[in-house]
Amino acid sequence: MLEVAGRMQGRTANTMSGILVTGAAGFIGRHTCSELRRHSLQFVGIDVGGSDEVRVCDLADRSAVSSLLRFHEFDAIIHLAAILPSASAADPLLATRVNISAAITLLHEAISSGIRRFIFGSSTSVYGSAGVTVPVSEDIPAAPCDVYGAAKRFVEIVGENLNARQAIEFSALRIATVVGPGARNTSSPWRSEIFEKLGTGVAQQITLPYDGQDLLTVVYVEEVARMLKTMVCADSLTSCIYNTPAELCSAKDLKGMVEAADPDVQVVLIDRRRPLAPLADGTNFATEFSFETPSLASRLEEAVTQGSNKP
Repeated sequence: MLEVAGRMQGRTANTMSGILVTGAAGFIGRHTCSELRRHSLQFVGIDVGGSDEVRVCDLADRSAVSSLLRFHEFDAIIHLAAILPSASAADPLLATRVNISAAITLLHEAISSGIRRFIFGSSTSVYGSAGVTVPVSEDIPAAPCDVYGAAKRFVEIVGENLNARQAIEFSALRIATVVGPGARNTSSPWRSEIFEKLGTGVAQQITLPYDGQDLLTVVYVEEVARMLKTMVCADSLTSCIYNTPAELCSAKDLKGMVEAADPDVQVVLIDRRRPLAPLADGTNFATEFSFETPSLASRLEEAVTQGSNKP
């Protein structure tokens, strides 16, 4: 049991002073803000690019971060801002500044400001190649093999040490392959296309960059948002590390589900272009929080209905 968990007892929409969401303009960030809003939880969303609902704040600017945390009374932080895997590989120095340095700065300022809980958006990339054939639990040692995964694991280690010292309650959610409509600036467009191209009444084609037998653990973006909200509001957290509950399927199975949902859509499998994402077992999270997720097939059926209702 986390030693500082007791400080978070009874956290509800009426008692929480506020939540800071970083990376709020991103794919997961937008849905997380929507989930918090749906539960009437007070929050401030920040990103390097602002909007009507997202404030501009560069986490690399320590003075700006410090001012933000002094100005608002936050109880918790959901830290999602990051340079994503493909961009991390293309510019590892930038990725290090954002994914490590800025995250550590935010942790330091959070502790200085008396923030109690820090939820870190991590990734199953920390497992490296260990989980390619079998979903692995959090007990399996991390073995990242790229800049992105290594950065995530570095922040986890720092957070675990701070948690052990009772400086802040830190917990990371290792996120599997996220799918859902609305992803922007992604190197894997199929993650959104398998929803956005359904129900149009027009012949469509989607390319999956996998062999038919390749295995994936996929999680719908709204479910990730719900997991993050669950973690930030829980009375207590028993672990510093959780894998997301996710659906295990082969690329061939995914192709079948999409085509069964909408016969107008053809899914083409091609030779794999990059290493498979590690497979992760989210049983611990599902058990601790009695967390259930709709099947991917049901989400695809919903997308067909939504698409057919568009003008």
